[in-house]
Amino acid sequence: MKLEKAKKVDPKKVDLQTDTWNMVKSVASNEKSNNGRMLYIAQNTFKMFEDGILDFSNYFDKNQNDISARKMFFSGDDRNTLIAKDFGKFTNQVLVPAMGQNLADIQVKSPYEYRVLTEVSPLIMFMICNADVYKNGDFLNEETDPVEFRISKKIFSASATEVESERVFKEGLFENFFLKTEKGKDYYCTFRGERGIVEFVKTYFLPKKIASENVANAVESPLYKAMTKLNDLEKGSLGTTHHLTNVAKSEQGKGGNADQRLINEVTQIKTSAEKFIDLLSKNDNPIAQKGLLDLHLYIIEKLEEPNFKNYMKGKTKANLKFFPVINNKEFDSISGDFHKYVSNFK
Repeated sequence: MKLEKAKKVDPKKVDLQTDTWNMVKSVASNEKSNNGRMLYIAQNTFKMFEDGILDFSNYFDKNQNDISARKMFFSGDDRNTLIAKDFGKFTNQVLVPAMGQNLADIQVKSPYEYRVLTEVSPLIMFMICNADVYKNGDFLNEETDPVEFRISKKIFSASATEVESERVFKEGLFENFFLKTEKGKDYYCTFRGERGIVEFVKTYFLPKKIASENVANAVESPLYKAMTKLNDLEKGSLGTTHHLTNVAKSEQGKGGNADQRLINEVTQIKTSAEKFIDLLSKNDNPIAQKGLLDLHLYIIEKLEEPNFKNYMKGKTKANLKFFPVINNKEFDSISGDFHKYVSNFK
């Protein structure tokens, strides 16, 4: 038997692999470091706000009398919705001048520096909006890598004197962003990331969206939302499925992959169906009980179709019917209206 010679690895390819991986590590290290630097930029700029260095006058229209920081975030007791254009305006009219820069120059000559200010502006606005919470300066965890920002639990605490809309906003904000296990605790996060401070702040400045989601949450339970997602006719894994695995007759019962795949599908469908039936059965509300009955009638209809009849012919010669019996008489619930019929007996 002739052994194949081991293929020689081109040392240049190995070097390229090593060099590329080192570049990846370098970029990742810089990204972690930059995440922390963005928080330090926010920290320093917030200190500038506390020292009265930030000038908000250019943020507002010339005819605006109230040019206080609060006016950026509130109209009376109602919170303002702030989006990208508002963060950009804050960057251009407040941050750029505060850094001793001219807007036209920094946009052309220092675009990367300008982007840094644009990216950090939402967090700075958030800190100014909650200046009473962050005034002590203790909001960074420098023991982690990268450095983390503290979202104080006080952000979600509504005092007894606050208006109802503010209480609803704070409760909804928490429900939209945090897990139940995180309630009543300070939350630490990086600058960027799926649950980073930037994403939180963007949610924070959308009070109307939070309010509308609060209304939806009042009538849409987690179960409803999960099932709606599953049943979506365009994207849902259940809504877009129209057939179970089709096993060729010649392969049925042989334990092949297709057989096993179908067994797995049927097992999970039975588990889910039984769970749904149990949920309906345990709820004594008439809505749930009617749902249980409707489901029963639907199953009867499917038991009269050829697939099931052919299956039973292979099991027994008995003449089977699954129609409901009402007052000792069989009722055809497929062609007749079961609910209307039984309502006649009172």
